[in-house]
Amino acid sequence: MRIFKLPVRSMAVLGLLVGTLLMSACAHHGDTASEMKAGIAPFTQTRNQTVALVTTAKRSLGASDVNQLAVTYGSLQASANGYAGFLAESANVTTFDSARNDKYATSLTTAIKAFNHSFIGLSSVKQGAALVPSAWVTTFAQSVESNWNQYHATFVAASPQTKAALMKQLSGDTVWPNFEDMATESLVQPSSH
Repeated sequence: MRIFKLPVRSMAVLGLLVGTLLMSACAHHGDTASEMKAGIAPFTQTRNQTVALVTTAKRSLGASDVNQLAVTYGSLQASANGYAGFLAESANVTTFDSARNDKYATSLTTAIKAFNHSFIGLSSVKQGAALVPSAWVTTFAQSVESNWNQYHATFVAASPQTKAALMKQLSGDTVWPNFEDMATESLVQPSSH
C-alpha cells in the first residue's frame, strides 16, 4: 500500500489558509487570492487526487464495485464539503469554534481512512494502489484555528466585492464534486451491428 505524502513545503503553506482567506482590502485582491490558493493547496490537492482515483476506478470497475465506490466516496465527499462549508462560515462569525473545527477535521480524517480501506478492497484495484493522504488534516486544522484571530478583523473590514471573490475562490478550491459528475462518458460502448 502506497500513500502519497504532501511535500513539507505544502505543509508550511497550511498556515496561510485562514490568514489569506480572511485578508482584505489592505492587500491587493490578486495577491490575496494567490496566497489563499497556496494556503488551501493541501485541501485542493487531496480533492484532485481523490477525483483522479475515483475517475480511473469508475472506468475500470464492475457495477457492484462502482456502487461500493459511490457509497464510500459519498461519505468522504460529505465530510470534505462539511469542512469546506465550515471554513467559509468561519470567515463571517465573531468567534472561532474550535470544537467544530476539530469535529470537521476528525470527520474528514476518518472518512479518508474509510475511503482508502474500501478502495483497496475493490476487486479491480491493484495491490500497492495510490491512496488518499490524510496526515495533512490535523496540521491544516491547527493552522485554520491559529490564523483565524490574526486575520478575521481584516476580512470583516473588506469590501463586499473582495469578500465575495474570496468566498467564490474558497468554494472553487475546496468543494468536492458529486460521484455522478465524474467519468460521465459512456463506460460501455454499444455494439455496432
